[in-house]
Amino acid sequence: MQTRSLPFAVSLLAAVAVLSACQEDLTTEKTKWDTIQKDWAAKLEKSKKSQTELSEKLKAYVVPAEETELSAEKASLDKALEASAGAIADAEKAITTAKTNIDALIAKGKKIPVEVALGNTKSSVDGVLSRAESLVNAGHASLDTLGRKVTTAGAEREAAKSRTAAWAGEVKKKGGVMVIDDLVFVADSLLVEKSRVALTSLIATLKTCAELRVELVLTAASESPEFSTKRVENLKTYLTGKTVDAAVFAKATGSSVKEGDEKVTVTVTTPCK
Repeated sequence: MQTRSLPFAVSLLAAVAVLSACQEDLTTEKTKWDTIQKDWAAKLEKSKKSQTELSEKLKAYVVPAEETELSAEKASLDKALEASAGAIADAEKAITTAKTNIDALIAKGKKIPVEVALGNTKSSVDGVLSRAESLVNAGHASLDTLGRKVTTAGAEREAAKSRTAAWAGEVKKKGGVMVIDDLVFVADSLLVEKSRVALTSLIATLKTCAELRVELVLTAASESPEFSTKRVENLKTYLTGKTVDAAVFAKATGSSVKEGDEKVTVTVTTPCK
């Protein structure tokens, strides 16, 4: 067996000494790096868990078919779920890349490059993680909002059905009267979202039969006659836009009063047979 010469052994020991001298004490940096990685892992796991919960809720959530606008919101939420899943994947990739880079710098044993990289990398990955968390949280908030809207829409739908049923007898007799006091206006503009029950029941009633004719009188608290006229014109435009036949209106007029309740009075002039 060949033995190494003394000069070779001395050279080897010298090389090891030089290498050791090049390695700086990175105990603090390694501890900090371990803490950062644990923090990232916890945040990532939390977002992934929340994402899974959101996904399961969305799969089980059904919006009534007649609520077309809310169905569109549900579709948007499904797309948002895909975006948050992509953000989580980006966060995982960023963490993996960071680990590769920082571990390589630590292996080189230089304090300053590691310190600089830790600061920059932490800031960068924190941002990616924050985006993922924000998108998932926004998805949960949007789903909660959608749920409240669906509940409200269901209650409004039932209220409109009840009112339409109550008016069913009025459209069958000449002189039948329907009084509406919950239409909401701002100036002369109709607020559709706040008038849904009244509008839904009115539309259904006016479409009861082809021969139905009514007089529509809108009373507004104003000293200007033109004010109530603009309101009734806007109301009529909305109703005809919802496929109510314009011919159903034998007359549509505005009535302005200085004081008193604002209302719409629908009087049957030609009843349904």
